[in-house]
Amino acid sequence: MAMAREKAPDILQKETATYQKLLPSLLTEEGKFALIVGEELIGVFAAYEDALRAGYEKAKLNPFLVKRISGTEDVMYFSRDVDGIWPTTPSA
Repeated sequence: MAMAREKAPDILQKETATYQKLLPSLLTEEGKFALIVGEELIGVFAAYEDALRAGYEKAKLNPFLVKRISGTEDVMYFSRDVDGIWPTTPSA
């Protein structure tokens, strides 16, 4: 009998929900990076590295979210099925 796969909990669920809730007001800072810990917006930063550094200072090793502020969400899909993509023999 196959074991059912349990879905892993989304450890950034609170932060993601907070980002979505705040997004309309954050759009004035589009292109910058929001730092969210739990349900709190810690700040908006011009550089990703600055937001990341502040996140580790504030949250230590606890979860936090650094996300580029954008009115559109780019979704990318990846597949591990690469059959037919890579040649099986090197081309000469």
